[in-house]
Amino acid sequence: MNKKRGLWWIFGPVILAFVMVTVLLLVPFSLSQISNKDIQEASVSFSKNVFKGETVKMQAFNDPDTHYVPFFGSSELLRLDTMHPSMLAEKYDRNYRPFLLGQAGTESLAHYLGMQEMTPALHKKQAVFVISQQWFTKRDTKWAFPEFYSPLQTVNWLRNITKITPTDRFIARRLLQQKQVCDSDFYANLITKIKNNQPLSETDQNMLIIRNRMLVREDQLFSNITLTNNWNKKVKPALKRLPNADNQSLLIKQADKFAKKQTSNNPFGIKNSFFKQRVKPRLKRLAQSQTNFDYRQSEEYGDFQAVLQEFAKEHTDVLFIIQPVNQKWSKYTGLNTEMYYQSVNKVKKQLKSQGFNHIADFSHDGGKKYFMQDTIHMGWRGWLATDQALKPFFAKGYQAPKYKINNNYLSEKWQNLMPTTHNLANFK
Repeated sequence: MNKKRGLWWIFGPVILAFVMVTVLLLVPFSLSQISNKDIQEASVSFSKNVFKGETVKMQAFNDPDTHYVPFFGSSELLRLDTMHPSMLAEKYDRNYRPFLLGQAGTESLAHYLGMQEMTPALHKKQAVFVISQQWFTKRDTKWAFPEFYSPLQTVNWLRNITKITPTDRFIARRLLQQKQVCDSDFYANLITKIKNNQPLSETDQNMLIIRNRMLVREDQLFSNITLTNNWNKKVKPALKRLPNADNQSLLIKQADKFAKKQTSNNPFGIKNSFFKQRVKPRLKRLAQSQTNFDYRQSEEYGDFQAVLQEFAKEHTDVLFIIQPVNQKWSKYTGLNTEMYYQSVNKVKKQLKSQGFNHIADFSHDGGKKYFMQDTIHMGWRGWLATDQALKPFFAKGYQAPKYKINNNYLSEKWQNLMPTTHNLANFK
């Protein structure tokens, strides 16, 4: 008896703790308490927890009074200068508020998975997708995939599959190339079934329901604990610096004033702080360092096609923004301009041929004064040009798109196609 009591005192608390945690994760009610202020901060926080989770995003997108719209992109979204879309939308009370989804390394595969847990926010809604040609490299650049990988998103993707499509099989192959997936027998086994065109069993689906419930509860507990304070530190000060009137001439004048002051220590039009910290220490080594860069052949074209398929599936009305590169910097580093424009043409072929016609192409504007903030990201004038594309897009409201998805864009043939005028014209 004493021996049993002793064992209970040793193992009993552990067992009770396990039971309590399990109950907490499986309870049928929401554990989250997220205020409108939390959502406002999350919209510009770039928190990995927010990106990988669904709780904060869905609360933002489900509230019709807040007008949050998903803005998908990568590191350019972090450039929260005064003319950033988030600042302009707030200052001038636009009929939309950007909810920024992305940072360095969030390319198409990460965005595709993220879309799986926010389909109501995409279904017959509007969205903005910022494209960077730097994603489209010959070697697989998913170096940041572990940072943004979310088991919850993977579970949602698997649960969303009703009939296995070519896109599902493509994504399955791509996921099985990622160590985080292969290291989990549970996910690897299910995803392998999808790759092999084998429907998931009823037991598989029940296991996914349980796993989803646990992951959602975990997300509700932890999704907003790592929010930054960007709203108070960056957005509010920027709002005070903007003109009171929403006037393009005044905005350009103000943008030029800020840009001139902040790009005074280098000949490339790069922001002083970025040049001092990131460029100047290795400036000589960077000369002619990009002569071998090539964005024309990449697996990213396939990942991007998966994103397009998801937009088409949800009938999302999307504005695509193609960023330029800093022309002065490109000349210094030896980036092949013809190659860059060919890669842009390849992306535009992929978009337009499938009915994605809302494209703001700024690829030829990288030489304009104050258009860029650094080597590859838009700045003061660039954001104002973007604003001129955003305003009419959102003013019209949702327009039902007519997409014609071509699964050949998932193929290695397209990924490796050299985009000459002839090749693009004849690809079907």
